[in-house]
Amino acid sequence: MKALVFLLALLLSVAHAETKLSYSGDAYVRGYFKNSTGNNGTQAFNQFFRLNVIAKPDDNLSVKIGAILASDSWEGDNHKGIYSSTTQNTGTAVGGTNDDGFGNDNVTRLDHAVIEYSKNNWITSVGRHVVTTPGSFVTSDDRRDRIQVIKIRDNYDAVAFAYDKRAEGALNNAKDDVDMYSLNYYGAFSGMKYALQTGYWTARKYNAATSGFNGVNLDNVKQFSPQLEGSLAGIDFNFYYTLLWGGSAYYKDEHHAAALKLAHDFEIFKVEFQSMATLDGGLIAGGFDSLSSVVNNSPDHNQSSIKLRTVGFGLGNKQSDDQLHMLRFSKIFSQELSATVGGGYGVFYNTTSKKDEKNTLVDATARYSFSQYLSLAASYGRFFGDYEQHAGSLTLKAVF
Repeated sequence: MKALVFLLALLLSVAHAETKLSYSGDAYVRGYFKNSTGNNGTQAFNQFFRLNVIAKPDDNLSVKIGAILASDSWEGDNHKGIYSSTTQNTGTAVGGTNDDGFGNDNVTRLDHAVIEYSKNNWITSVGRHVVTTPGSFVTSDDRRDRIQVIKIRDNYDAVAFAYDKRAEGALNNAKDDVDMYSLNYYGAFSGMKYALQTGYWTARKYNAATSGFNGVNLDNVKQFSPQLEGSLAGIDFNFYYTLLWGGSAYYKDEHHAAALKLAHDFEIFKVEFQSMATLDGGLIAGGFDSLSSVVNNSPDHNQSSIKLRTVGFGLGNKQSDDQLHMLRFSKIFSQELSATVGGGYGVFYNTTSKKDEKNTLVDATARYSFSQYLSLAASYGRFFGDYEQHAGSLTLKAVF
């Protein structure tokens, strides 16, 4: 928490009188359980606190900084940063390799920091970016060391070019880095929005020991991802598709992923149906909304506590063909209370047994809002069939 206080103090101390400061943030504390690990399952608490600050010295320049305190479990008094794994909170600092002086270096971090300059409908930004693509289908809450240039056209369509340093290898070897280039177009027509997104990865001399990505070599991988959203005959729709191909080691052939969501609000309740599928290990971002609390719904930098299955991370495995079809009903009972209930059918490839697992699924969420800034939500999901597991959570969330 000291890192968050330090961030605010630093900004306030260096800001000139004419600099405008704005901030926002969100936080939650979550209790959860899942019976998919160990003989007795998992029961734990976790937490997430995020602060975002934007400093504007003038109308064209913005400096965006954010910090996060997060942990996947409450550790008690035995903090890993100050105390050893065997020493309780006796007040004696160990000062090991993980010691940063805060006592929780494993969870506190500067989340992003970007210099952004805007002029004449050009936006240029450099630094550690928060990156999420429309609908979180391709990328969800990722962090990218990025140089990005966006041109806003007169009709408000946008062209975006970005260079990402996805992994820095050995500093004395310029060829073992993993670099990514993307050119994207975002536009609208006849009341519909669309996106045409591309990507190209290069790692000329990939070295698993230095290049990162947990040994995943993405050299020469190409990506094309068209998306479309709009409304026809009173039915809202979202269509997503991604093709990856041409890799040297992973995604060598053609690897597909797609999702189609249909929704209609009947006023007394809302109905949503979605099919999502991958072919030959295609990619869907972990944070994509599957309409279930226990499948995906796990952004890169805010991992779900109760995710039990994933659709879309087969890494080009020719046997990995996953699918999930969900129907969900939503109801707003009052200004404070809302709920969803849904069910579906899924086929998930098990990388250990090398077999498909077929399941039905039920899922429900209830949310009570104490105010527009504070809410309490309970979620539960259960699988039936080849994979019989269930999980649930209770989350107190605040925004500001």
